[in-house]
Amino acid sequence: MMRIPIIALVLVCLLTACNDEGPSSAPSTNSWKIAYSPNMPASMSGTEGNWYFDFPSRNGVHYVYKPAPAIKVGQSITMRFAISGSDKPNFVPTEGTATARVRLFLQQRGDTLTAQEPYKRWWSVPYVELREGESTLSVAVSPDQWTSVFGQGGAEVPNEFSTAISKLGNVGFTFGGTFAGHGVFVTGGSARFGLKEFSVSP
Repeated sequence: MMRIPIIALVLVCLLTACNDEGPSSAPSTNSWKIAYSPNMPASMSGTEGNWYFDFPSRNGVHYVYKPAPAIKVGQSITMRFAISGSDKPNFVPTEGTATARVRLFLQQRGDTLTAQEPYKRWWSVPYVELREGESTLSVAVSPDQWTSVFGQGGAEVPNEFSTAISKLGNVGFTFGGTFAGHGVFVTGGSARFGLKEFSVSP
């Protein structure tokens, strides 16, 4: 688990990067949008249960999200995915010294990606390090399991967290290392990310 000061630095830098892109627009409800990723397609390929993309070989994949279903505090979000590769790919974060990893991401409706709205974006504290094979990331929709733009945990601002959940616009996941959404690419081979399940349970 990352320490809060590191998360704060992560998300301050993330905020700066996102501001250059402007507000996010909602993708189709049955597809996954890939955002802030100049060397990636606009969305994942495939169908339900078999969505996928190929990691780029430079300035990687950053955000992947879609319109959120109804989610309540107390539920859990589960992502099950598989990474297949050739020639032993090396997963590389675009910045920082931490290993390449993926986290769950929540975004409130109307988020303008500015410093004035630090509680409209939330990242899961738990993460999965990227490697070949199957992995599952399951996180409770509980304030203590999520952190906001400047690294403040939901348990410190439970009302703001609850507001974001009640007005949720997008749900998904981001790739990075030290910096939560600054992206990941591969070297020394190729790799495909396959999303097998993304679900919300009681």
